[in-house]
Amino acid sequence: MARTLEDVLARRTRALFLNAQAAIRMAPRVVEFMARELDQNSQWEAEQLRSFQQAAQNYVVGRL
Repeated sequence: MARTLEDVLARRTRALFLNAQAAIRMAPRVVEFMARELDQNSQWEAEQLRSFQQAAQNYVVGRL
């Protein structure tokens, strides 16, 4: 069972590996769905989003 945003977008859907920029764009909406399903609050959402965006920067292609 996926419990983190990174787990969903990287490992479960592989979106991060296929298109990091698209995964970054979809992350806010995905974390909203996850928070509702996992009964989490907005603080959890913010932390998940921050953590994912930080990790995802390492996968963006074409940046210097």
